[in-house]
Amino acid sequence: MNIRITCIAAACAAAAFFASGALAAEETKAPTQQSRFSTCAHESKGLRGDDHQNFMSDCLKGREAEAAEIKKDAVSHRAAGEPGLQQTKMKVCNEEAGQKNLHGDERHAFMSACLKGQ
Repeated sequence: MNIRITCIAAACAAAAFFASGALAAEETKAPTQQSRFSTCAHESKGLRGDDHQNFMSDCLKGREAEAAEIKKDAVSHRAAGEPGLQQTKMKVCNEEAGQKNLHGDERHAFMSACLKGQ
């Protein structure tokens, strides 16, 4: 009985020893593409459209300096109060709807078509 317990304890100790070595080796590996994507996506919060795509491309390729520059430029444009494309479209369509004196469902349908570029 004592020999059986000793063998089980030795087997558990050996398994723990080898598992800790495998975990240590795993921690020293370079980040996987999935973890890099996750990190880049988190850092790209607030970017839209081409800015987002360019940031993600540079970040995933390991070009952190270029990615940071893209983010800085995008944030400075927003901070300068420059309206985005959607805001500009909304303003133009809203003015047109006002000139046509549209209300209710007619205005809603017009704004929807106008914002879609139809």
